[in-house]
Amino acid sequence: MINIFKSLSLLLVVSLVSFGVGAQVKNDLKRQKLKGEVKSVTEYEYAVLPDTKEAIKDTLKMKSVCRYNADGNRTEFTTYAPNGTVMSRSVFNYNDSGILIDVKRYRGDGGLNVTTTYVYDKAGNETEENNTDPSGTLFMKGKSKYDLNGNRIVYDRHDVTGHLFLKSNIKYDRKGNETEEREYDSHASLQFTTTFEHGNYDKKDNWLWKATYKNKVPRTVTEREIEY
Repeated sequence: MINIFKSLSLLLVVSLVSFGVGAQVKNDLKRQKLKGEVKSVTEYEYAVLPDTKEAIKDTLKMKSVCRYNADGNRTEFTTYAPNGTVMSRSVFNYNDSGILIDVKRYRGDGGLNVTTTYVYDKAGNETEENNTDPSGTLFMKGKSKYDLNGNRIVYDRHDVTGHLFLKSNIKYDRKGNETEEREYDSHASLQFTTTFEHGNYDKKDNWLWKATYKNKVPRTVTEREIEY
């Protein structure tokens, strides 16, 4: 049986599949609160200096590159190890109407790892996701709730039996950037609180620096390059 928690670290947050009648098609730039005609986003995630309360970058942990098409939708998302080796590659598949069909995530060796599909509400929000392994077997289902600004504020993970094993409550700032995520287990006990700080905004008002804290302890610093 697939280890659910290990599999979660392998998932890419996105994939679709079923739109209700009258659903609005949102592109990924809007979902990710990116402004301007973005062609690609490159992120460098660093570990932080040890024994400090401030998020000061230390060594590179990972690099990721996300590419967008003319419609503002992702086409490919690739992660790299510090030595440049490909860790994973996700491919986004759309139909002729520009609606996302699915997202397939591949391991660094090219083998298929996870396929994720979504069910959308009439506002175009991803309310349900289904994650399957290479054999097509469902191993995790996610359910989401959104605020009036289209921000996902609740994200519940269920196993194949429908059992809730992890719940996230999420908060955002006025720019739509995620500021806090509280994770609860199936007994509603708080497990982790992750907070985010954003800064160094460019001319399009997109952040270029982010610090991540887990239970108030600095964990990573992310620097972002955006190609328009």
